Amino acid sequence: MLEEQDDLEGALKSYQQTLEVIGRLATSDPSNTVWQRDLSVTYSRVGDVLLAQGDPVGAKESWERCLGVRRRLAVSDPSNTGWQRDLSFSLTKMAQVNNQNGDRGQALRFAEESLNIDERLAALDPTNATWQKDVKISRALVAHLRK
Repeated sequence: MLEEQDDLEGALKSYQQTLEVIGRLATSDPSNTVWQRDLSVTYSRVGDVLLAQGDPVGAKESWERCLGVRRRLAVSDPSNTGWQRDLSFSLTKMAQVNNQNGDRGQALRFAEESLNIDERLAALDPTNATWQKDVKISRALVAHLRK
């Protein structure tokens, strides 16, 4: 809510406090996937706020942590479509930030990995409009990065 009110400082403080708590919980029980996912969401939100505050380096570091957690979750259960989509989302975000920072090669690798996940999910359920939209977004990003 603080983010929506443009209180980025307050939002960051709140997310950092959440990160401390959920970080301790996630560390105390790495097998608790709910805590692990909550940790990844919090890292992502911290990154979003840091970017909005003009700290792209801090944002990228937080998103990399998010990606690490999401990658572990996705690998631990490839059948969990929610975790697969979370991973794809993080890969897309990393592709975008690497492209903004001039690392087009790394950006393309992230984007292609995201596209592979999105295509796999979309093939599982061709009626899932969200997954179909994810494929279109990922294809557009890959095409842009290949130019």
